[in-house]
Amino acid sequence: MLEQERLHDETYRWEVVSQLMQENSDAIAQFCRSWLSEGLAEEVTQEVFVAAWENLPKYQPQASLRTWLFGIARNKCQQMYRNRARRQEISRTFVDEIHARAHVEEPVSPDDLMAHASQETLLADCLSQLRDEERIMLTLRYWKEMPVDDIADVMGKSVAATRKRLLRSQQRLKELMLKGINV
Repeated sequence: MLEQERLHDETYRWEVVSQLMQENSDAIAQFCRSWLSEGLAEEVTQEVFVAAWENLPKYQPQASLRTWLFGIARNKCQQMYRNRARRQEISRTFVDEIHARAHVEEPVSPDDLMAHASQETLLADCLSQLRDEERIMLTLRYWKEMPVDDIADVMGKSVAATRKRLLRSQQRLKELMLKGINV
């Protein structure tokens, strides 16, 4: 039986969450796999129990703990699914725009076609691996051709901080591209 008044005690809360993990982790993981890939499902399963630990003091016993836990899992899966779909859509949009700007003339040989398609796919994959802020800054600078001062205003940062973050974003994209080429 859950002792509601003790839920603010971290030791007691850890005991409750540990018990919940033992009893429900397989079912939660299986539920998450029905929404997401294996790797993402495992990540979300961990996030579910972290969220349970954080939110247990707010738990209202209108539903069972198991039902509450599955509610957290559903919300986390939906959030991950939306984020993944949004990143994929952003990547597709940018690849189309990059393609339109980069290919004024059609490549001449089938080898050129394959090389360009491979580079576009690699770029899309690498862009999707960047953090949202990095991707936005690079997009504004290189695809929207926005001046650094304007990017700073959009991002709510100083010009110096924007330049530095833009440089780091460029370096991170370059590293990801090089890793992708060497794979």
